[in-house]
Amino acid sequence: MSKKSPNCLLAALAVFSVLLSFTSYSQIKVTGVISNDKKEFLSGATINEKGTSNSTSTKPDGAFNITVRNSESVLVISAIGHLPMEVTVGQKTEIEATLASTNREMDSVVVVGYGTQKKISNTGAQSSMSGTLLVQSPVANISNSLVGRLPGLFASQGSGEPGNDQSTLRIRGVGTFNGSQEPLVLVDGIQVDNYNNIDPNEIENVTILKDASSTAVYGIRGANGVLIITTKRGKAGPAKVAYTFNNAINSFTAIRAQMNAYDWANSFNQAIKADAYLTGGAYTPRYSDADLQKYKDGSDPIFFPNVDWYKLMLRKNSIQQQHNLSINGGTDKVKYAVSIGMFNQQGLFNNTDLNPDYDAQVRFRRYNFRSNLNFTVTKRFRIQVDMSSQTEQRSGSNGATASIIESIARANPTVAPGVVDGKIIVFPSGGNPLVGLYEPGYQREYRNFLNGSLRLDHDLDFITKGLTTHIIASYQNFNSQRFVNRKNGVPAVIPYVPVRQPDGSIAFLPQVTDASYGSVETIRKNRRITAEFAIDYKRSFGKHNVSGLLLYNQQKNVDPTYAFLVPSGYQSYVGRATYDYKSRYLAQVDIAYNGTENFAPGKRFGTFPAYSLGWVVSQEDFFPKSEIINFLKFRGSYGEVGSDQIGANFLTSNNRFLYRPTAWTFIGGTRFGETPGSLNTVLGALEGRGSNPDLTWERAKKANLGIEMSFWKRKVNLTVELFDEKRDNILATRQTISSIIGVPIPSENLGKMQNRGYEIDLTLNNNLGQFNYQINANYSFARNKILYQDEVNQLYAYQARTGQRFGQIFGLIDQGLFNTWEEVNDPKRPTYLWNNNKIQPGDIRYVDYNNDGKVDNFDQVPIGFSQVPEITYGFSLIASYKGFSISALFQGVSNVSLPYTRRFNSAFFDAIPSGAVDYLIESWTEERYNAGLPIRFPRFSAGSNSTAVNNYQSSTFFLADASYLRLKNVEVGYTISSRILNKVGISSARIYANANNLYTWSKVYPGVDPESPPTPTNQEPYPLVKTINTGVKLNF
Repeated sequence: MSKKSPNCLLAALAVFSVLLSFTSYSQIKVTGVISNDKKEFLSGATINEKGTSNSTSTKPDGAFNITVRNSESVLVISAIGHLPMEVTVGQKTEIEATLASTNREMDSVVVVGYGTQKKISNTGAQSSMSGTLLVQSPVANISNSLVGRLPGLFASQGSGEPGNDQSTLRIRGVGTFNGSQEPLVLVDGIQVDNYNNIDPNEIENVTILKDASSTAVYGIRGANGVLIITTKRGKAGPAKVAYTFNNAINSFTAIRAQMNAYDWANSFNQAIKADAYLTGGAYTPRYSDADLQKYKDGSDPIFFPNVDWYKLMLRKNSIQQQHNLSINGGTDKVKYAVSIGMFNQQGLFNNTDLNPDYDAQVRFRRYNFRSNLNFTVTKRFRIQVDMSSQTEQRSGSNGATASIIESIARANPTVAPGVVDGKIIVFPSGGNPLVGLYEPGYQREYRNFLNGSLRLDHDLDFITKGLTTHIIASYQNFNSQRFVNRKNGVPAVIPYVPVRQPDGSIAFLPQVTDASYGSVETIRKNRRITAEFAIDYKRSFGKHNVSGLLLYNQQKNVDPTYAFLVPSGYQSYVGRATYDYKSRYLAQVDIAYNGTENFAPGKRFGTFPAYSLGWVVSQEDFFPKSEIINFLKFRGSYGEVGSDQIGANFLTSNNRFLYRPTAWTFIGGTRFGETPGSLNTVLGALEGRGSNPDLTWERAKKANLGIEMSFWKRKVNLTVELFDEKRDNILATRQTISSIIGVPIPSENLGKMQNRGYEIDLTLNNNLGQFNYQINANYSFARNKILYQDEVNQLYAYQARTGQRFGQIFGLIDQGLFNTWEEVNDPKRPTYLWNNNKIQPGDIRYVDYNNDGKVDNFDQVPIGFSQVPEITYGFSLIASYKGFSISALFQGVSNVSLPYTRRFNSAFFDAIPSGAVDYLIESWTEERYNAGLPIRFPRFSAGSNSTAVNNYQSSTFFLADASYLRLKNVEVGYTISSRILNKVGISSARIYANANNLYTWSKVYPGVDPESPPTPTNQEPYPLVKTINTGVKLNF
């Protein structure tokens, strides 16, 4: 998309909205006040002239004014949570109307699989939130806005990199140890993969489906839960235009501070001294006293530098902006909701302008467009046309951000002078992390997601009352184009080496010869086609209410990255039947018959049923009419759902069609020749993996019990859920096999796992006059256990992984440090496997768990938890008084552990050697111990694993409680609605300030964010960011 396109669209949309807003009638002007049955003014109530698009809404004092055609006009007055009212104008020019409150539990509607249901008659486990809460979080990705708001949903953000900062979502914890754990995501009923790039201003609500009764209709795609996003649709009335602008400042939530050069060099000498005992060599310090003094006083900053690489390579803050323009309105025949948005975010790297050809800063820009149109063609026939597009542009250094951050952590303060007079300065040994920022070159990536769907609805009440049918056709298209510009064999910015001249001056000589740029272009395209046909039936027979659904769904995915270039697809046949008697006794049966090409013919289809019952006790005649308890409902469900996502990235790997044998696989080859100089490597092959034609999907058997209660005139609402899931058919490879098997054995559906827990959701809504407040709290607990995985019998039962939680951490139990030679030489001390038992003061003391007189790997036991929290919780406060509002969201996790890697707890872990964070100054030294100074870390070791292997075993010494409580979001705002604004065409304006990731309470090391663990390769990710935002929303 060109740069001009969004601006042109914004201008056209603005002109369109202004023209629409001029539509009016000038016959009779009617004013009035709307209140509820508690004699409270209703703000935001809608007054519509029946049969036209002419409408208005009430102000905070309940007042309204509207001009209608004539005295025969009828005003339809409606408000959420109240019964609508019709008033004929007649000769009245002033109207006072009182709307009766509805029973929210009876009339409110919730989103379910392939449709909606009344909340009171729903027997499934689900949670939902309004889209208005999403926009309070000034973030790029929707998943980051969900954190802490929905019970049963765990969201963890692993990186703060612009354009790549989405959260990992889990519904009710982890249910499998091999396949995908991601939930199925639907937008307006259509499966999508790119939901994170939707503009939050486009979203009406978000719902998660959790139990089998809710997810069984999705069959082999429902085992991990379902996330449903519903976007905004047009409402009858004049065009309502809204413009939102946000301007934010981003900064890192946590950055570690490095040791200064003097402390680092002095500590390195201490490390050499400690290592000399192990190697048997003489202690020779790397840095003399004169060297240390130069590092301390900074008298020779070029050859004895003192560089804080975090400050040199990372900025304190960056800018983020967001715009959105939307129009919503229509008539009884045509309704529209159109939205255009732009999001722009800059990264936090520093010194990115040293190359005049490009900026190495990470940048992300996104343009959003969505158009939802509804047409009522006839009384029975309706058409829905939805289109959306997201266009993204990413640019900056071609180096992976995790690798760049890792290079900063590895760089010690003496490795190079950094930047001098705009030049990157290095020593001959290398080590300046700025080289890693420029050496990979510059990349630009353009990504476009285009989605379109057509839905036709037809009422078949001429056949029988309550019968309807619909057809959906959806097309999704993704295109990406990536350019990489890189100099051949050299960094894009030439580094310079300092040379001291005979006269004492310093010259900077280029380390390499410059080269020309080369360019590489990569293009990727994929598409998804979905078709759906359904017949729906809803009808009441006196006190009996029934509904039924028969649905066919088909999907085809085409992607050149799929293994063997074979498209993937699904076919689904779905049925659902519900019954309730007076909304008191509830029953529902769901069934899905699904198929996929991932399995062998004859094994591709499966049946997934679910059953649920409910009892609304408060509807019984015997239920007391109490002021305390107003609503009570019990429900339970049991069913089976599946997952065909067996194995990581199975669609794009050679493990895709495991029911087919693999003829052969490459091996590294064999070398032939007589002398080293004449050796040639010849590629070889091994016999391939055997096949398993009986492979099938994972099957999850889920049970759920729920209770819903309301108290004190429904001001307090409580929901409690108990759930238990047992999953089998998990893909795994047998470990207990004969050693004479000569081929890789095929995978089997042999794994079993259990996941159980509970959820609590509590809401309080109340008002004191014009002061309104709402308190929400949710708490979720989910604990899993591996039941079977064909594990080889362990010598000691306590080391078995079967029976433990998935990802359970194993390690030694520490007993502190050895502090004296007397402790080291104690004859009762067990023998240590590592470092040939050459233990010294400053080493970690471990428990000989099996009492065999040795400390070795057989003493490792389950320690702590896993890195996925068992407990997640959130609580929020929303309050308003007249035009002022304030909200705050706290979010946290517990029962989670973080095993520190050497990047967090050790200096000099590389041969360069690497840098050290400042808190490692509290490592053990004889001087610190004798002086009684705080000691939190074992002795130093000079960069070689062989001299420190004892101290860096997996153990409780370096296992952190990663529980945390975070002030996730806070917002303060004021809504302006005055005659002055009306004169310039603005009906209301809201100004606000909000913040995200504002403050965190945790027990982890300083500079470490407990939510963002190391990458799978133990690199440090791009840190999470804190966002401070100001914004304005104008309604026209």
